[in-house]
Amino acid sequence: MATKTWTSQADWQTWTGDAGWDTTTTPGSVTIAAGQLSTVGVSPAYEATDWASGYWRVFKVTGTRAAGTIYYLRFKTATTSAGLATATYSEYINGVDADGVITFDMRSWCRNNVAWNVGPWIQIELTLESD
Repeated sequence: MATKTWTSQADWQTWTGDAGWDTTTTPGSVTIAAGQLSTVGVSPAYEATDWASGYWRVFKVTGTRAAGTIYYLRFKTATTSAGLATATYSEYINGVDADGVITFDMRSWCRNNVAWNVGPWIQIELTLESD
């Protein structure tokens, strides 16, 4: 099963973030910039050729979170990379465990949401909030 991880400063800098998106303070991580209460970042478009065979089957978001930081994940898919611009995001994934890890089975989700326009192109949005 293929996995995409973002573990370097260069990986996170491929994302488009708002004013609170900080990839420089802790290289290899994304944090909320000083003075901000939240931030939103969007990944580049990625092509996952076949959800059914398990390619990109599971999303897993993990890392060391600053005390009081909460994160949310959602995604959108389309049949072309250009189609992502008008695609609708999924609902926010609610699956954060006690350690703050989100594990999401994309293949099961696609099979259970057959009306969803599941294409090979995907874009991920990550929101970080401080309480």
